[in-house]
Amino acid sequence: MLELFVVFFKIGITTFGGGYAMIPILTREIAEKKKWASVDELLEYYAIGQATPGLIGVNTSTFVGYKVGGVLGGLVATLGFVAPSIIIISLLYGFIDILGNKFHTATELVKVVVTGLIIHTLYHMAIKQLSNVKKILLAIISTILVLIGVDLPIIIIFAALFAILEAKCKRY
Repeated sequence: MLELFVVFFKIGITTFGGGYAMIPILTREIAEKKKWASVDELLEYYAIGQATPGLIGVNTSTFVGYKVGGVLGGLVATLGFVAPSIIIISLLYGFIDILGNKFHTATELVKVVVTGLIIHTLYHMAIKQLSNVKKILLAIISTILVLIGVDLPIIIIFAALFAILEAKCKRY
């Protein structure tokens, strides 16, 4: 359990920019180094984490932790993931007034770097996931729905109905 906590603490402390930015780190640490889950399993956990209430990183950490160590593993992984944020926020809180504009400038630069990480992640996810015409079509339709302002839960329901319909058609 200590190893689970340490790995997710490391992921939590190196993940800037939210859930999308953590995919490369999760893949390297969980799928490649520790082999606690495959890349496909991680993407499934990530997709479920995206579709359920809460933070993607916390949800994904909980799923992986549960797979590795049951309920206790889920709690340990989640605590390991959120602990760095709690510590950093607590420490920075006292310095925000002192740092002033320098703090704002630093966060703006971090956002630029995170944008690059997200683009890198999306590229690798697209290569892995968009393996046939049906998946490419679903990705295009989902993107269009997002761009025209359709709410995320509706898009997820649409994708689920698409998958159910596809499964029923394969049976016949």
